Amino acid sequence: MNKLMVSFFIVLMLVGCSGNNSLTSESTPEQSAETVQTSPTLPPSAEPSSTPSMQQTVAYLDTANLKANFGFADAEGRNILVTGHEKGLDQEMAQLNEAIGDQGKVLKLKFNKWQDGTEGSNGREMAHNFVNLAGYLYTVEEASAAPDETYYLTDQADFKVDALLPIESIKGQQALSTVEESIRLRIVDTKKREIQKIWKLADLSTDRQLYLVQFVRLDQDMLFSLVWKEKDEFIFMDYPAVIQGDEYSVWRVDDGGEVIPEMFSILFAADTSEGPLLGMNWWGSEGVNTFFLKKERDSFKEMDIQYGRYTSPL
Repeated sequence: MNKLMVSFFIVLMLVGCSGNNSLTSESTPEQSAETVQTSPTLPPSAEPSSTPSMQQTVAYLDTANLKANFGFADAEGRNILVTGHEKGLDQEMAQLNEAIGDQGKVLKLKFNKWQDGTEGSNGREMAHNFVNLAGYLYTVEEASAAPDETYYLTDQADFKVDALLPIESIKGQQALSTVEESIRLRIVDTKKREIQKIWKLADLSTDRQLYLVQFVRLDQDMLFSLVWKEKDEFIFMDYPAVIQGDEYSVWRVDDGGEVIPEMFSILFAADTSEGPLLGMNWWGSEGVNTFFLKKERDSFKEMDIQYGRYTSPL
């Protein structure tokens, strides 16, 4: 009997322990359920990886802040001279602290002084005549400017450099050989005019290219275009001309009635909220013209911001 009582007692102890464990396990699911209710799973649109603060923002250049402040570098690339302004604007010109050019390269600047011209000037706005020209003088603080190249000067607060696009210029024979036939056909179909020559001037970031196209002459009518291709969209800046007597000077003096890639270089390219903005240099026999092309609807339009340097050979 004693053995039976001991066995019975042991069984009661085991049952009691099992009951305590079961109470603990029953309370755990209830607490988990409460946790799920107070911290529901976020939908995909609200997950941290897609919150606005973690998304990559797109920088846009505000064209309303652009002003006609241009200059060019000396032979050593240490200084830039802004020409085309009158003396007495020191306070305004001292606000300019960046120069952008040579395919979008950004240089830090420090305002130096107004430089008086000298009687020894030959009138050419080029590096060899730099010290003889009147204008506002700036010192390049970091790196160096490309000698004799044109630059656009701005206050860094007015120009979002993050909006600049990378530029890979294409030179020589490669400019001709890299043009796909499908692009040529698309341009012919759009303009309803045969192409005499077409060149790719540059690749600009993903799915963006810039082309130069000279179309076949129609009687006295001439036409060339700068063409921006972005995915399946083509944006044209057309330059028509009518030959009137002198067939050797059509668009520019002594251009021979043709355009070639060596006449053009890209100052910079940038994104705006309306589309691309291009800063272009167009070299001729007597000088270089710098201008901005802004997208308006389905084509480019030249802005009023322009600059010209007289560089005619002596």
